[in-house]
Amino acid sequence: MEQFKGQPRLPKFAVPKRYDLRLKPDLSACKFAGSVDVDLDIVADTKYIVLNAADLSLVAGSVSFASRGFSKVLEPSKIDLVEADEILVLEFVETLPIGIGVLHIGFEGTLNDKMKGFYRR
Repeated sequence: MEQFKGQPRLPKFAVPKRYDLRLKPDLSACKFAGSVDVDLDIVADTKYIVLNAADLSLVAGSVSFASRGFSKVLEPSKIDLVEADEILVLEFVETLPIGIGVLHIGFEGTLNDKMKGFYRR
């Protein structure tokens, strides 16, 4: 996972095509929960998915990848939220199948005033 730290751009082996984002804000507590399904095109052999992520906590057991045409749902063997680089690195035991798949992630966060991500005004 070290090879992804400090890089100016995300790697190109998993290309996002569509995001289906669901948010549930709690404005009185300044918190939110949500989930996202990301349609990814896996274009090269990889055991990793790397995404931008800032100031989020992942919901335990909520991360999975399912490739279209591949009946097995894969769960990452390692999850690393690299706060300094604002990235999420998912490592899988198996090489991900080439083609379109869906990455599901459940997350929680705080509505803050840092003017990035999902923030309060």
